[in-house]
Amino acid sequence: MNALAQPIVPADEVSATDDVLIHVRFAPNADIFTIDRLPEGQSGKAWFEHLYANASSCYRTFANGRGFFRIPASVFATL
Repeated sequence: MNALAQPIVPADEVSATDDVLIHVRFAPNADIFTIDRLPEGQSGKAWFEHLYANASSCYRTFANGRGFFRIPASVFATL
């Protein structure tokens, strides 16, 4: 292993303090195309607005109409 390599942690050793990643893809007209962990019965727009209102500091924008939330698991549990 070189100095930059990181060992892969088995899934059963991942702690509950890991971050929750929620990926968002936008359509060209800025509507939500897809969003992860969408609660049943809720629209993509409503879910995005709820996440953004409560965890905007965890949101990052990517190019090509994409973005993601990296929310600490403890914070996500309260959402």
